[in-house]
Amino acid sequence: MNNAIHDIADNVINRFKQELSSEALQGLSAADFEKMAILVRSAIAKDRENTAAQIEALAQRLKADIETFDIGL
Repeated sequence: MNNAIHDIADNVINRFKQELSSEALQGLSAADFEKMAILVRSAIAKDRENTAAQIEALAQRLKADIETFDIGL
């Protein structure tokens, strides 16, 4: 999963570089792009954490519904 986050961040950075003019690209260093990649990876990871928490909460609610179901036998 972690590799997927890195791959997505790399794709975002590469796409961003393609959108820059050559002058703008020359004004940025590899360290600048690495900082951007860290920010992108962090944002993706945070979003995935939030999504996982929502799925976990839903799974707990579904499980609670199953456990409280009584067919009266």
